[in-house]
Amino acid sequence: MRHAARERYESVHTPPFTAYFHPSDALVYLNYAIPDGPVTGDVSEPLRQLRAAFEQRARVPRFEYVDSLAPQLADILRGAGYRVEAEAQLMVCTPDSYTPLPSPPELTISALTSDAPFEEMRSFCATTQEGFNPGAPVQVSDPEVSKTLADLKNGRALLAKWDGVPVAGGLVTPPHQGTSELAGVATLQAWRGRGIGAALVSRAAQEAFAHGVDVLFLSSVTEEAGRLYERAGFRFLTRLLFMVDAAAAQVSP
Repeated sequence: MRHAARERYESVHTPPFTAYFHPSDALVYLNYAIPDGPVTGDVSEPLRQLRAAFEQRARVPRFEYVDSLAPQLADILRGAGYRVEAEAQLMVCTPDSYTPLPSPPELTISALTSDAPFEEMRSFCATTQEGFNPGAPVQVSDPEVSKTLADLKNGRALLAKWDGVPVAGGLVTPPHQGTSELAGVATLQAWRGRGIGAALVSRAAQEAFAHGVDVLFLSSVTEEAGRLYERAGFRFLTRLLFMVDAAAAQVSP
């Protein structure tokens, strides 16, 4: 998780934490801190510095981490004004557990690489942005498209189209020691419930394993999504905690 975030985002180290900031998007889910390891003792000063780093970038202070690797952190963060935003299942899939899922005949899924057509990658960026922010205006700049292409390296951006219309997307991060993350899976609101997400997840896993990945992991917030991922061969490994600065989240648009 740290490696994937470091590859895509600006990193700011304030021991015992590292914050990762999206270079252009202030969306709360794209900006977060991860503890460097177990956290004990008085960390009020590092938390103050971390909050300042988020505020300087007009971001909401937020953590994403594996609870069992920093078991005391949740109570420390609650004492510092954070609240649990969500709990998620960290799930993993391997070539042995992978189960292909069917795709609707109207659906085509493209695996975009770093040499993909520029406008096709713009469609991917716009689709995933809208999928996470239904109804919000979407504008994808040329620099954002260029950075997405550069960050792919040997990863994959999956773009699903229904009869030629972009409807969903997801990202397989470049492998690190045989492990990749399936991140940012989003389907446009009007197209949900048609098996698009399941087909995209299945194709993403297929692409990852075909290109040397041994373990593909993702985080699932809802039971419904978790059941979908289980159908594709993902299995529960441990719990993730998402914690957000309560005061900052309350005033964030």
